[in-house]
Amino acid sequence: MKTIYVCSTTPFAGKTLTTLMLGDYLREKGTSFTYRKPVGNRPTMIEGTLVDDDALFVARTLNLTISPSELSSVLLTQDVLVKALRGETGGFFHQILDFCKQAGEKDEFLLLGGYGSLYSGTFLGISGLTLAKSLHARVVLVVRYEGEDVLDYVLKAAEDLEDLLLGVIFNDISPADFPNYNDLIRPFLEKRGISILGEFPHDDLLAAVSVGELREYLGAKLLGNTGEDRLVEHFLIGGMQVDKAIQYFRKTPNFGVIVGGDRSDIQLAAIETGAICLILTGGLYPNEIILTRAEEAGIPVLVLPEDTYSVARKVEHLPLQTRIRHPRKVQRARELGRTYLRKELLDQLLS
Repeated sequence: MKTIYVCSTTPFAGKTLTTLMLGDYLREKGTSFTYRKPVGNRPTMIEGTLVDDDALFVARTLNLTISPSELSSVLLTQDVLVKALRGETGGFFHQILDFCKQAGEKDEFLLLGGYGSLYSGTFLGISGLTLAKSLHARVVLVVRYEGEDVLDYVLKAAEDLEDLLLGVIFNDISPADFPNYNDLIRPFLEKRGISILGEFPHDDLLAAVSVGELREYLGAKLLGNTGEDRLVEHFLIGGMQVDKAIQYFRKTPNFGVIVGGDRSDIQLAAIETGAICLILTGGLYPNEIILTRAEEAGIPVLVLPEDTYSVARKVEHLPLQTRIRHPRKVQRARELGRTYLRKELLDQLLS
């Protein structure tokens, strides 16, 4: 059995995206594999079973027949964390090692998903680094590209992992960053013997957020029962004159508008130019005309008590936290994997 452990330098770097791509890669090779997320950090109750939400999503998307209760060894619920910090548990290290060894007994590859960063769980003795070394797993390190600042994290991880580092995948590289990356960053790392397994460009669809996620994240009230699966790729603030707003609306694809609940003129303009959703601030509800037009167009309306500036600041943090759950996102992720994952290099490194 060979073990591949997907870890990252920071949370929300693209581990789930990478795990799906690697699963597809192994399946295309005709290689038997299974998947586990040893430490689950997103516990949720599914059909009476406590399970890591991300792990269940990955297993189902890869069409793997695994009981939900067998996907993770440890689920970091608040109760578990409190007991661990008080020293009321016997530790999880050996439990997780046994779990992983048993999980991979019948397949050629065991694909493991990490949580947080490579060092998350250090205080519990179960960081990705500790587990990778103990399992002799080859690590695929996922890095959300943010310029040359990421080099420190990559080099530190490479130093700590030594020969266990299979390679690095850079995610979310903007078009403006590619020249500097190609000319300086990649050659710098390759000279130091670090393999680059993939370079994934920024993708507006993958960074998009569904209206349902927006509602949950913002704590907004949804008027009506329509459109929660619609994806918003860009956000505009409706604080300008109508004629100027219309110009921006027409130039921006798949946009949502953050606007005061009293700005019916902007709201109507957004509906007529194809907005994905309206986010109304100030705790003010739209008039009947706006509600009727929005319902006819299938445009969901969210209402929040905060002011426009505060809501806009919250939304700024959304792209780093969006998750690949929408069918369109899964399809795009697989398209990117087929295009940008360096499969020949993976073949060489894994052989």
